[in-house]
Amino acid sequence: MLSRAKPAVGGEVPHSDKRKKKGRKIPKLEELLSRRDFTGAITLLEFKRHVGEQEEDTNLWIGYCAFHLGDYKRALEEYENATKEENCNPEVWVNLACTYFFLGMYKQAEAAGFKGKLILFYI
Repeated sequence: MLSRAKPAVGGEVPHSDKRKKKGRKIPKLEELLSRRDFTGAITLLEFKRHVGEQEEDTNLWIGYCAFHLGDYKRALEEYENATKEENCNPEVWVNLACTYFFLGMYKQAEAAGFKGKLILFYI
C-alpha cells in the first residue's frame, strides 16, 4: 500500500520542526491591542504573569481585554482585585461600573460609578 507520508522512491521525508521558525517574534501588547486581538493580548499578559514579568497594570489590561471579549465575570474579578490595591487608579472604578452594568448589577454599577466620579473630582 502506498503512503503519502513518505515517498515511494527517493530520499527521506524532510523534517519540518514548526518550533524553529526563524525570524518570528513575540508580539507586543500594543500591537495586539491595536489589532483588537484581545485573546492574544490576554494570552500574552497571562504568560507574563505566570513567569513573573508582569507589570503593575497587568490586571487592568486583562480586565480590559476580558470586557471587550464579553467575558464580564472575568473582567469583574480583575477590576475588583485592582480596586483593592494600594494607589488604585480612579479610572478602575469607572471600568468596574461598566462591567457591573453589563452584568445587570445596576445598584453596584451606580455605586462604583459614583466612587470613581468622586475620586476623579478630587484629583
